[in-house]
Amino acid sequence: NDSLLEGNENFMANIEDISEAAADLGVKKGARDSAEVTLTDNDSVQVNFSPTIYTVSEDGGSVELMLVASGPVPFNYSVTVDTFDGTAGDGSDYTGGSFEVEFPAGSTTASLTVPILEDILLEGNEWFGGLLSVSDVDGVMAGPDNMANVTITDNEGDIIVEFEKSAYSFNEDVGDGILTLVASAPAPAGG
Repeated sequence: NDSLLEGNENFMANIEDISEAAADLGVKKGARDSAEVTLTDNDSVQVNFSPTIYTVSEDGGSVELMLVASGPVPFNYSVTVDTFDGTAGDGSDYTGGSFEVEFPAGSTTASLTVPILEDILLEGNEWFGGLLSVSDVDGVMAGPDNMANVTITDNEGDIIVEFEKSAYSFNEDVGDGILTLVASAPAPAGG
């Protein structure tokens, strides 16, 4: 018994010789003098996000999601990370999708880099997620920390609103005067 994920192991058991004492008692080797024995591997490796919570500035360029396996595996394998929108949108705030992440044989760590997209909108902090899954890999499974949350911190700061000019003058018989306001950035959606 061991704790290594190594797949099933096979060997042959053979009856080679009958001892002289056994032969004297009439023991003989039969036609079925060999058998294949399979030791079924009952070990498993879990893959998790570590950590599960990430924060990146909107102008940070990318975020690296770390994946950690609970033990080494003697073969290459892949896991899948699917991103999903929260308040951040794929294509406008980050570049998401379905990603295959490779673990080389013997490795317990791998990572996925997700591009973060810069914009000029004052929108507050936004988030998106990543969901880890494993399919068709004997003995490797997604662990309990199979979801990551990424917060993108807004870097636009405050929107400054002010009058276009420091003084306005109108004749009283004009009716309506126009005062022009200017903003330092576009207004957020719904604002």
